[in-house]
Amino acid sequence: MRLAEVSYSSPETVYFATLCARDKKDVFLHEGLAGVVVESLIWCRENGRFRIYAYCLMPDHLHMAVSPYDYCPCLSDSIGAFKSHTTRESWRLGFSGQLWQRSWYDHIARRGEDIGAICAYILQNPVRKGLISENDEWPHSGMPDPL
Repeated sequence: MRLAEVSYSSPETVYFATLCARDKKDVFLHEGLAGVVVESLIWCRENGRFRIYAYCLMPDHLHMAVSPYDYCPCLSDSIGAFKSHTTRESWRLGFSGQLWQRSWYDHIARRGEDIGAICAYILQNPVRKGLISENDEWPHSGMPDPL
């Protein structure tokens, strides 16, 4: 599913990643599960898996702009581990089956592309979907790492 010529290990590259809930179900409306997903995402950041320039957990998917740390072997592996961990945690909350769709969608930010605009797009997602009127009202988004 990933691009064959891309290693997903360059710390200088920003990846705009989208992870979708299995069957596009609105599972992240469950506050406990949303909390687990965000906590796990922050754990990945704090434990050297990837930098997070912006993230937004929507009812049925997660958007994030990330870069692997220079000592992290592969962003794909880190995202796979994140998805496995959050799936296991969802079972503890009473969910069954896989939490996420297989693989994930990505866009590699190119030189000259405005990373700030990508981050703004991510943070504006709940506003565009009519879930809130202002970015700062959404509880499951943020910009933990500076651009």
